[in-house]
Order: sequence, then C-alpha cells, then structure tokens
Amino acid sequence: MFHTVICDVLGIRYPILQGAMQGGGGVELVAAVCNAGGLGVLPTYGAPDHKLRASIGAVRALTERPFGVNIMPMGRGITEQCAATCIELGVPIVTTGRADPGPDVVRRLKAAGIKVVSVIPTVEHARRMEAEGVDALVASGTEAGGHVGSVATLPLVPQVVDAVKIPVLAAGGIGDARGFLAAFALGAVGVQMGTRFMATVESDLDDAGRARLLAMHETDTIVTRVLTGATVRCVRTPEIVAYEEALAAHAPEDELAELKRRVRGARSGDSQAGTRTSAAGQIGGMIHDVPTVGELIQGLLSDASRLAQTFPGLAQR
Repeated sequence: MFHTVICDVLGIRYPILQGAMQGGGGVELVAAVCNAGGLGVLPTYGAPDHKLRASIGAVRALTERPFGVNIMPMGRGITEQCAATCIELGVPIVTTGRADPGPDVVRRLKAAGIKVVSVIPTVEHARRMEAEGVDALVASGTEAGGHVGSVATLPLVPQVVDAVKIPVLAAGGIGDARGFLAAFALGAVGVQMGTRFMATVESDLDDAGRARLLAMHETDTIVTRVLTGATVRCVRTPEIVAYEEALAAHAPEDELAELKRRVRGARSGDSQAGTRTSAAGQIGGMIHDVPTVGELIQGLLSDASRLAQTFPGLAQR
C-alpha cells in the first residue's frame, strides 16, 4: 500500500528515509533502517575521511540493502572530498543538506551512477537543485531538528511539490502514522524522519540523551546560530538561552564569546560546561518509548494502514 515512486528510484521497500544525524545516527541505526525497508543515511558533518570510509565499510558489513551518505557542504574542499570518497567506494545514494554542494559535485555524483537526494528549505532552493539534476528532494520544514530554514512543513511541502517535477519527500514534525499520512495528503511521495529514530534501540544516543528525549515537551527546542553559524534547531539548554538573551540585549562581544564557549563546551559533552546540547525536532514531545527500528517502522505502517481506512468515511460526512 505504501510503495511509491521513491521506492523504485532508491531501491527501498518503504518510502521512509532516516535523516542524517550527528549523535544518535550511527552505523547500527543506518543499517537497521535499511534492513527494515527504509533508507538509512550516514552523517559526514565534521568527520575525517578515514572515519567516513570506516563507517561505509561497517554499514556494508551489516546490510546488503541500499544506504545513503549525507554530504553537508562545509566548504568546497571538504564537500569535494566527501563526494570523491562516495564515488570511489560506490555509495549508491547521496543526500545533501544545509546548502547547495554545487552543480559540479552533483554532476560528478550523477555521472558515477549515484542517486542524489537534496534536502531543501525553500521553493527557490528546490528549483535550483532540480535544475542541477538531483533525483529527488526532501522539503524540510522548520519543525525539524538540525539545520533548518524558516518555513514550516505544512506550507512548504505542497509549494515545493507544485514547483518541481521530481519526487518530493516531506520532513519536519513527522514522528508517527498521522504525520506519515499527512505527508501524502500534501503531495509528497514519502517522508524523512530524524528525531524519532534517535529514540530507538539501535541509535547510538547515550543514556542521558535518550532520557532527555523521552522527557521532552514540544516547547523544549530552540533555533540558534551559535552552534554552526547557520540556524539549527536543538534541545533548549540554559547555555543557549543565556546566549540568545545576551545577543538580543546587544551584550558586549567578550560576554557573547564566553557564552558561546559554554554552549559549545556543552555540545561536546564537557561536564563542566552544563547540559549537553544536541539537535532535535519539535516532535520530541511525542516520543515516549524506545522500540527497535523494525518495530518502529512496522508499527508506523500498521497504524497508517488502519488510519487510512477511516478517510473514505470522513469524506462522506
């Protein structure tokens, strides 16, 4: 019932992509998503080339199904190196996020037979990536964790669908069967989920991070530039709140620098810096259990099948 065009494009069973995540999205999770019928995606943000190569090999040791590698444009040199490694090692699928990796990189990936899926935050970006030749798009709303734009999922997805001719998936604010089905109502052919996959048995999120995620409310995230210079939705911490308040109050540069140091210390897990920072989406308040990836995907599909059966009745009322 839930086999769509994106399944054929990427060679997967179900139209479910796992968003690339730093912290929570390791090798075991990627392979588990693939084995459960979705597309697992390795992150590359900040990782040296030897680690990327090792991670690709580790995923292949755990699954024979297609998997993806996310290229996060962080400067021309790093972007081109990640692309070259993916081409050399025969990675079947590459996703791109945060920024356009450039038409030359997309062209090289496509020439090597790699499917390219671009995560985009606006209609303009969607059109540009379609023109560069990517195979599909993920329209990611501001509800998502990690790097985000300013447009919410509900208005973004249908506008992107109307603007392009290639398949579009939805991301941001999707964590259960209701969001999954809503994506199709908006015109998408599948979904990408990140935060929900963090709360699974195979996630490499540590115990403290998992406990924090299970305790979250929908208001417990914040969008800030302090982590990377671009807008990132992450767990709200006292350090980030203090920085944002000081920034709004036009605090002196030395004060902002010290507050930034504290935020980034917390991000790296420095126990002296405060509460650890991690990316997370607004669906954190919906998460109350830690299933295996297989249980999560099958449960979502089963719930979606039952829920879909109610639609004809609703239409007749």
